[in-house]
Amino acid sequence: MKMIKFYSLIAIYAATAGIKAQVGINTTNPQATLDVAGSTNTSMRDGILPPRVSKQQLASKDVGIYGSAQKGTIVYVTDSTTPTGTTPSIAEVGSIDNIGYYYFSGFQWVPFAMNIYNTDGSLSGNRVVTQNANSLSFTTTATNGFSVDGTTFSVDGANHRIGLGTSSPETKFHVVSTTPSSNRYNLIDASAGTNQYGIVALRNTSALATGNFSLLSFTNNGPSSGGGNWALGSVRTGSTLTNGSEEDFYIGNSTGGGLIERMRINPITGNVGIGTSPATNKLHINATNPVRLEGLQAAAGTAGSLTVNSTGVVQLKNSSSISAARGTGIVSITQNNTFVNTSVSVKTFDNLSEMTGNTFTAFSTGLYKIDFTINYPQRGSTEDGGDGYSGYAQISLNGIQQSFTNTKVVLPEVSGAPSFVTCTNSALLKINAGQVLSFQALTFGSTPNTTNIVAPFTINVVRID
Repeated sequence: MKMIKFYSLIAIYAATAGIKAQVGINTTNPQATLDVAGSTNTSMRDGILPPRVSKQQLASKDVGIYGSAQKGTIVYVTDSTTPTGTTPSIAEVGSIDNIGYYYFSGFQWVPFAMNIYNTDGSLSGNRVVTQNANSLSFTTTATNGFSVDGTTFSVDGANHRIGLGTSSPETKFHVVSTTPSSNRYNLIDASAGTNQYGIVALRNTSALATGNFSLLSFTNNGPSSGGGNWALGSVRTGSTLTNGSEEDFYIGNSTGGGLIERMRINPITGNVGIGTSPATNKLHINATNPVRLEGLQAAAGTAGSLTVNSTGVVQLKNSSSISAARGTGIVSITQNNTFVNTSVSVKTFDNLSEMTGNTFTAFSTGLYKIDFTINYPQRGSTEDGGDGYSGYAQISLNGIQQSFTNTKVVLPEVSGAPSFVTCTNSALLKINAGQVLSFQALTFGSTPNTTNIVAPFTINVVRID
């Protein structure tokens, strides 16, 4: 009896549909071909249940069972497990990846609501995402979890790396150029008005006080060579950081066992050290035979020469910087066998103002060539006992005798006028800066107490090293 009533209901709906071409369920005024209205009966379950099938069931359908006439057919997939066994319609279920509603497109079962989470697609036009104050985050654990054109930009979520030109970056940021003849420069343009500080900054955030390196490294040994062979950057030298004065600029290279320092620049003095860290001059080189100059040309005009002092500092020496002095004067001896200081001399030249009177005070430590010449006059036999006398010249350093020499002043020829006999004292002394040379004269076997001996003298001092 119930079956008869059910068929009667179908007949009534069919008759109604034929007259109005619209069917209503729970409504006498359908607004579409089929209009199902919700029920106010709280014990009735509202909704429409389409066929519920598994991916396996759809794949097992006979070939061609679904065609263009079935476009728009709706099913609910209850299981998206990969089909097994006999699957003549396997091609039609290729887009079924999840449980949910699917419709037949005429060729394949596709998700009822397609989006980037379940279906590939193409933009039909430009799109703009307005985030406002909302964040947009991506989470991935795949090695190439997010990419643009494969290798143009790649995010390695498994190892937390970014690659440009590679989909398998080896470090935190890995750039690869695949074109050998072009695209070899990575440019970062600074806008107009950018201040004088660097455009790219490398920062070492280690908590160690000294010895930290923040380096840019270079290698030329192929794509799998590992770390850089050369590195330049900064090395931290102080326990605190305030204004960059605790960071020396550094250049070093690796020989397989760590970096070896090759050059360093001090940020305060600007001194450059090669082979040494604490550079004491603008250019400080510590090595065996450290400097070699080739192709030097002759200088025009007054040429100087390069010399190296005792601490290794290179200096220019010419006529204006050489330690050299010359003075002349006359010494008057009034007592026999008594040293007499030479009188105040008249300077012919004194490049560094080292001579004062008859003393010479060294400006720099070095090796000095000293010549002290006294021209002793001949005297008649009535003055010096008939056999002449001896004349002496003494050079002292800080009051201590360094060199002492003499000559015999003979009597003049009977038929000739008295002349001079030269006594020359030449010495080579190592003198420290500030030490004082003094010059003295003496006669022996003379009688100057009756007639003074007046002798011209010359002092020459030159630093030769």
